[in-house]
Amino acid sequence: MPPEPATQGGTFIHELIGLSPSGFRETVRNSFSSLTRREEYGTNVTPAPPPDAGVVAEVRTGHPHAGQTRLPPPPSPPPAPEPCPRHLLNLPHEIWLMILERLAFADIVRLRRTCKRLRTLADPKQIRDLLGPVKLHAQLLSHCKVCLLYDPFRSHLLRSTRADPGYPLASRCITCAMKARDPRVRVGKMIDLANLDTARVCRWCGTPIIDGGAFGCAEMHRFCYKRYNDVLFVFFWIGWTQLGLGIVAAALAWRYYRHAILVFAPTVASFIILWIPLALLACSHTWGKYHYMLGFELVILGLWVPPIYYVASEIATASGGPIPSSTQASLAMFALNMAFRLMNVVGNLVIFLAFDTTKRNWSDIPVWKRLFHYLATAFVMWTCPQSLEQMFPPNGDSVLM
Repeated sequence: MPPEPATQGGTFIHELIGLSPSGFRETVRNSFSSLTRREEYGTNVTPAPPPDAGVVAEVRTGHPHAGQTRLPPPPSPPPAPEPCPRHLLNLPHEIWLMILERLAFADIVRLRRTCKRLRTLADPKQIRDLLGPVKLHAQLLSHCKVCLLYDPFRSHLLRSTRADPGYPLASRCITCAMKARDPRVRVGKMIDLANLDTARVCRWCGTPIIDGGAFGCAEMHRFCYKRYNDVLFVFFWIGWTQLGLGIVAAALAWRYYRHAILVFAPTVASFIILWIPLALLACSHTWGKYHYMLGFELVILGLWVPPIYYVASEIATASGGPIPSSTQASLAMFALNMAFRLMNVVGNLVIFLAFDTTKRNWSDIPVWKRLFHYLATAFVMWTCPQSLEQMFPPNGDSVLM
C-alpha cells in the first residue's frame, strides 16, 4: 500500500534538511510559538554580534584597551599636480598645423591678426607648404579680395582674369562691386560670374539675379516682380482717375463758363490733347515717346492756367456774397487736374533724364540723397512704371546716344 501524501512530503523534507520526523515537527512548533510570542509582547530580538564585533567597535571608538588591536592609518594621497593653464597657444605644433590645414584662407588671415606667435606660425611659406599649390590657388579664387568673403561655389563672385592685379585673389563679391560702383553691375547688362555662369541685373532693385528670375520676367527677382505688378495695378487706377478728372473738369467748364473765352477755349484744347499721351502710352514702345509725352503734358498744364486764373478772379471780385457751389466745384476740379498734370510733367522729366531708380538701394549714400532717390522713383512710378522695362536696353548701350 503506498504511503500517504503528507508522509511522502515529510519524508522528502526530512531527508533534504537532515532531521527526523519528530525533530522536524518540534522545530516547526517552536518556530510558530516564537512568532506568536513576538507578536503578542512586541519584543525585538537582537541578533547576536559576531565574535570580532567588540574588537572592531573598540578600534572605531578608541577604547583604551584596544591599543594592541588598532589598525594602521591609511596612507595619505599624493598631492595633486598643479593645473596646466588651458590656452590655445599651449597646443602642440602638430595640432596647430592640422587646424591650419582645415581653415579657409580668410580664416587664416584673421588668425594671423590675433598675435605675433600665430602670425609667425601661419607665415606664407608655411601656408604654401601646408595647403599645396592646387588647393591654395582654388582657395584664392573663391575669396573676395575686399571683404574676404569665402564662396566655395563662386556664384556670388565676379569673374576675374589673369590680367587683373593680384590674380588669383582678384575677384570681388557682388556687394563689394556694387559699393565700388563697378561698371559691370549695371541694369541691362549681363555680368560674368566666377563659376563661368552669367546673370542679369534686376531692373527693380539693381542687384544681380543669382537664383533665377521671376516667371515671365527674367530681369527681375520673384519678389521684385511681384512688387512691380502691384505698382502697375495702382498705376492703372491712377490713370483712370486722371482721365476722369480731365473729363469732369472740361464738362464743368463747358457747363458754367461757356461764355468765358479764357475758360472755354483752353479746356476744349486740353480735352483734345488729353487723348494723345494715352494713345502714346498704349501703342508705342520706343524710348522717344517720353520726349513727346513730356511736351504734351507741359501743353496741358499750361492750358489749365487761364481757367484757374479766371475762376479765382471771379471769386476775388465777388461782392462778399455766398460763392456758388458750381464755382467752388469748378475751381477745385481745375486745381486738382492741374496738380495731377504737374506731377506727370515732373515724372516725365525724370524719365527723360534717364534716372536710375536702383540708386535708392545703395547703402553708402547720405540720407538726403536716399530720400531724393526715393522721391524721384515715386514720380517715375506715378507717371510710367513701364519705363523700367525700356529705360535700359539689353545690350547695355545708352539710349540717349
